[in-house]
Amino acid sequence: MARFENSIFIVTGGGSGLGRATSLRLASEGARIGVLDLQLKSAETVAEEINAVAEGHAIALEADVTEADAVESAVAQATTEFGGLHGVVNCAGIALGEGGVVDCTEKAWDTMMNVNVKSIFLTGKYAIPEIVKSGGGSIVNIASVFGFVVNKDECAYAASKGAVVNLTRQMALQHASDKIRVNAVCPADADTPLIDGLIGKTGAELEAEKAELAAPIPMGHLTKPDDVAAAISFLLSSDSEFITGVSLPVDGGFLVQ
Repeated sequence: MARFENSIFIVTGGGSGLGRATSLRLASEGARIGVLDLQLKSAETVAEEINAVAEGHAIALEADVTEADAVESAVAQATTEFGGLHGVVNCAGIALGEGGVVDCTEKAWDTMMNVNVKSIFLTGKYAIPEIVKSGGGSIVNIASVFGFVVNKDECAYAASKGAVVNLTRQMALQHASDKIRVNAVCPADADTPLIDGLIGKTGAELEAEKAELAAPIPMGHLTKPDDVAAAISFLLSSDSEFITGVSLPVDGGFLVQ
């Protein structure tokens, strides 16, 4: 039997980067996936990739994860389509290079907190009752190594990822009796379109900047999306059935220094 046969998950930010890698990984292990993204076309592309291999195992969901009505509707759509819900992976997130508290704008602060933290609150609010109905399950949030250490030029990002770490712990404590485990994965800088956009360069200049970001990582490269997807698969699975409230670094040794 496949690891996630008969399991149903929603992956936010599922249209690209960590969310795309996670959606593909979980589907390859038998799960049915609600690929949720702000950009419907991106979600449709990933759902089509999944369905080309396992027909009927994915649907595309369009939602702004900072809007309660949109999240509630997306959860209802996935639950109705697949007949239940066993977990959520909160991959939706942003980084803006916003600077410190003096330079960061109020708009940048609010945007970061809404996308990186409020979204997890909202998916939990609407998904947890459905997971309870299915007999329990698992939630995995994407935090960051910068939930534990800080970059001096990213006040809102550091605050948001620290909030994700503690929100994960609170949710785990509250919902253990519901047979719902809640954990987080904490990547170092990851090799995704988000990093490419933040750097804002192409070609050799982009690769040089990425090499500079990777320099402090003992294992010598940026976090790969597949590394994160593998950790998420473990935390969703019965292999981690007695693990909850944990924030797991996937960082090539970054935090051990």
